[in-house]
Amino acid sequence: MIEPFTSAIGNNATTLAMVMLAYLAGAMTPVYFAQERMRGFGRALASRLPYEPPPGVEEGEAMEAATDEAADE
Repeated sequence: MIEPFTSAIGNNATTLAMVMLAYLAGAMTPVYFAQERMRGFGRALASRLPYEPPPGVEEGEAMEAATDEAADE
């Protein structure tokens, strides 16, 4: 079972140990915690995107409509 991993890393035990440690740490992380971290990462990326309102709508009106829609959900 471990042969594909050892052939991929070239029998480097340190690398294999680090991969296993990272896997175990990820497996023990609570799902809700991981989801919150991913949402935060997504928000950070999305906040850097420039906002363009739909054609024919002013930026302020479009932001109000988007905020109202988000509050309704």
